[in-house]
Amino acid sequence: MKNKRILVYTLAAASVAPLPLRAADWRPSVEIDGTWRTDDSSVGGGFFLPFLLDSGNAVFIDTQGTFIQGGIERGSIGAGYRARQDNGWILGVYGYYDYLNSAYDNSFHQLSFGIEALGPIFETRANIYLPLGDDHALDGMGRGEIDDGKLMFRQGMERARRGADVEAGVRVPISAASDKMQLKVFAGSYWYGGDNLDDKLGAKLRAELSFADLPGLPGGSTVAIGASGSYDNEDRFKGAAMARLRVPLGAASTGTSADPFDPLTQRVERNRTIETHRGATGDLEKAVIALNGQTAGNVIDISAANGDAAAINAIIDAAGDNALILANGNIGLDQSLTLNNGQVLLGGGGLLSLRGASSGGQGWLQNRGATTTLTGYDPVQDVITMTSNSAVSTLSITGGLAGIGGTGASNLMVDRVDISGTSHDGIRFDRVDGAIIQNSSIHDLYICESSTECEFSVFDPNRAPYAAISAHGTKNLTIRDTDIDNVTYGLFAGSAIDGSVWPPVITNAASNITLDNVTISRSRREGLLFVAANDVNLNTVTIDNSMQGRDMDLVVLQGTHDVTITDMVLKGGINGLMLVTSSSMPEGAVTTDVNVDGLTIDGTRNAGIFLNPVSGINFKNVAITNAGTYGAFIYGSDWDFLGGPVSDITFDNVTIDTAGTAGLYFMGPSLDIKGGVTVTGAPRDCKVDPSWDGSLGGSLTQAPGSVLTVNGGVLDQTNFGSRCGG
Repeated sequence: MKNKRILVYTLAAASVAPLPLRAADWRPSVEIDGTWRTDDSSVGGGFFLPFLLDSGNAVFIDTQGTFIQGGIERGSIGAGYRARQDNGWILGVYGYYDYLNSAYDNSFHQLSFGIEALGPIFETRANIYLPLGDDHALDGMGRGEIDDGKLMFRQGMERARRGADVEAGVRVPISAASDKMQLKVFAGSYWYGGDNLDDKLGAKLRAELSFADLPGLPGGSTVAIGASGSYDNEDRFKGAAMARLRVPLGAASTGTSADPFDPLTQRVERNRTIETHRGATGDLEKAVIALNGQTAGNVIDISAANGDAAAINAIIDAAGDNALILANGNIGLDQSLTLNNGQVLLGGGGLLSLRGASSGGQGWLQNRGATTTLTGYDPVQDVITMTSNSAVSTLSITGGLAGIGGTGASNLMVDRVDISGTSHDGIRFDRVDGAIIQNSSIHDLYICESSTECEFSVFDPNRAPYAAISAHGTKNLTIRDTDIDNVTYGLFAGSAIDGSVWPPVITNAASNITLDNVTISRSRREGLLFVAANDVNLNTVTIDNSMQGRDMDLVVLQGTHDVTITDMVLKGGINGLMLVTSSSMPEGAVTTDVNVDGLTIDGTRNAGIFLNPVSGINFKNVAITNAGTYGAFIYGSDWDFLGGPVSDITFDNVTIDTAGTAGLYFMGPSLDIKGGVTVTGAPRDCKVDPSWDGSLGGSLTQAPGSVLTVNGGVLDQTNFGSRCGG
């Protein structure tokens, strides 16, 4: 703020300072100008105060302030001395303090000094510019550099540049010197340098046409218009046009008008803007790769020219931990390509986000190789095998057993990967701790039609084959911004279960699993299958199987607890959302503590929601439409070892429209069902069928305080049979 006040005070001086100086032989003047450049425009003003000395020479004070398009502000204050020579020339020296507030809201300061020689026909000048103070870091403008075979980082900076310029000009003899019009043309060159950046060298041409004493303006006023063009090795060509009005203040004490073109009082020509550079110009430092958080090591290139997979793996192994592997073009692999600890595989065209290990600055590196596809020729080996802290980005993968595999590893990252045509899973993680899959597409994998071979069974809970993503015994997994299409299973996330003992035990839990903005379509079997998992967060997940004739349930939570579902859309399938607990699951693997807020289910062949002994489930803002039979199927068990009743279920703003048979269907015992359900377009709002002995096959028992309303009417044990039976 202090520096911005300097700019304001500079502009204010133009109107305040001249008041006590109206009797001077040379009057102060106010200047207003506008400039239109190739890439911006500006408007500014200033105040020029000359003092005539007894020797006939002069000193002056000059202030300027300018506002430039893009939020840039600049200001200058300076002083100079001009001496008139016997031969008619004027020699001058001057110095200025300059201030700049850049488009990035960074403040810069500099001192500049210049000399000039102004003659009746010719004039010339030279200036130097010396920045003061520190440069400023710019996040996101850093750049990765390969130095001595290692990936390093150079921080993005905005720097003020030291520089110099020279210029020479001539008055074109279109009129006598005393006339009220002058045309001058100039040619010059300039240089700017700075730390860790190349010199900027350029040339400039400009022309300026000035008019004095135009009608309607105070005596001695001048109007100037001009155009300029410059060319240098950085900015290439730039053009500009300007218009300027200069008005003297007060009246001369002699009563005669001074020469408006007198060189002794003309403006100082210099670069009034501090020249800055924005780019990666910081000192080299170690680079941290954002994908895996590791400090980068060596950099190597791989391509088909390196030979077969064994040869490529030897190169990768020799690169060492944390190496960056830049892939180029199409590469065929007759065995798995194996990444070592902390290594990053980046395909052609990929961008790698980096961070400076010392500065914390952010930037990037691009692999400028050709778009990369890895093709696995061996159907029993994964195309890529990941180990701890490794990352894969910007690749297409096809063939192989799985596109990507990892076992017993931690901190894995899969980014911007396209996987297709595998003979088994798309991505398979087994007992992995910490993995992120993002911005990826998994599609057109093997479709298994055999129920014997591929259907999930609670008696074999470790297996759901041919999944787009298989996360077995894996925890701390995040899948985001990813599309899955035309696969057998979408996601299988199950705990590793040891069934050799009774009861079975979980050896590696599937826990802390998050899906965010994930779309699954055309899954032959379950879109999402969670088995004995916990701490599951499903946010903005869409599963659409409405365009295929054969499929299974869309989302199944089997023995899974502590689940949050937000803004989910389910289309097609047999049942939309199935919550189930099996007696064959390990102790504690029960489906409970499930909270749903925002769920749309449409076009299921059976029920929208299927509850089969579960408890502690909350549904809020749920809309079920066009269910083939029931909006919600509530299926409890008479036997505790089989899960017991469905209990402690809450419906809040749940609507069921156009269910084929009934809104709610009850089978077996249910306890403490609360909230409100609205049923429209169905033959009946609730239904229960007789059991084998002619009694009702389901029941509803409500404890005090448990109130369920269906279409506004309370449903409980007193009217359950009359309302839902028959």
